Amino acid sequence: MTAVRQSIEEFAPQGEDQPCDFGVILPADFRLASGEKLTRPEFKLRLYGDPSRPAVVAAGGISAGRGVADCSTEAGWWRDIVCAGGAVDLSKFCVIGFDFLPNPGEAARTITSGDQARALAIALEKLNISRLHAFVGASYGGMVALAFAAQFPQQIERLCVLSAADRPHPAATALRGIQRRIIDFARRSGAPEEGVSLARQLAMVTYRTPEEFEQRFAHTPGAAAGDPYDVCAYLISRGDAYRMAPERFVTLSDSIDRHAIDPAAIVTPSLFLAATSDRLAPAGDIKRLAARVASGAYFEFSSLYGHDAFLKEAAIIGPVIKKFIEEE
Repeated sequence: MTAVRQSIEEFAPQGEDQPCDFGVILPADFRLASGEKLTRPEFKLRLYGDPSRPAVVAAGGISAGRGVADCSTEAGWWRDIVCAGGAVDLSKFCVIGFDFLPNPGEAARTITSGDQARALAIALEKLNISRLHAFVGASYGGMVALAFAAQFPQQIERLCVLSAADRPHPAATALRGIQRRIIDFARRSGAPEEGVSLARQLAMVTYRTPEEFEQRFAHTPGAAAGDPYDVCAYLISRGDAYRMAPERFVTLSDSIDRHAIDPAAIVTPSLFLAATSDRLAPAGDIKRLAARVASGAYFEFSSLYGHDAFLKEAAIIGPVIKKFIEEE
């Protein structure tokens, strides 16, 4: 288990294979956009590499956390992108991952992408990181990256956003609303874990594409009505393996749908990447966002994996990200 420290001065870097955790207590006057105060106001980060190097924040979907990179102590959620020699190169940058609010046991329930960005800015200041070389965010992490760039333009040099736009698409909000109502029904029925599993199963259908499912799963009926098909068995296994408290799932799902930023507020040189098969963050929405950002560039690519392309297509997106964050 990585030790949690309260100040950057305690961090004696041992190389990119030795990450270090920090817990920053947010100020007593920190309030969410809803007006609520956090009852568990700690913001947790993980630093990889020498903090004297240019700092790059990496953030992903609502299931992602501070364990970002591939190193000797862990295989992070974005290990194909954040690694020594990778698109976000641990031998060149100090890479920062963080856990989204809320913390376990938090009473406050309504949290926006802007709240996450403000908490991150406070934590970075406490760690004496005054300016980010880049913020690379995907999915919900891309929304937080957009909010950070809009609120703190002087604290970021480059913005790289994947699979996220300035606001959610109504069709995606509709699907997430069903997930939240499933969880609410399951909680009222005394089966909250089953509700999370079902919500995750529905989410997996939205993350991937019909074309991938057609390639992976045969049409093999069970012996009796109600027996799961192969694709159903896969979704059930993914849902049952998923571990997130119902309250946290609802808060973060709702946070996605509250997300809204003004593209005109983004003045940082920016790169937006979109998979043409993404049904949650359609490429058209991201392309329009890039066109409305003064220094915005756009990269579109094909993928079998839909919204999950940012996790599955490192060979395609890696070189594009690397060029953008390393160019002079």
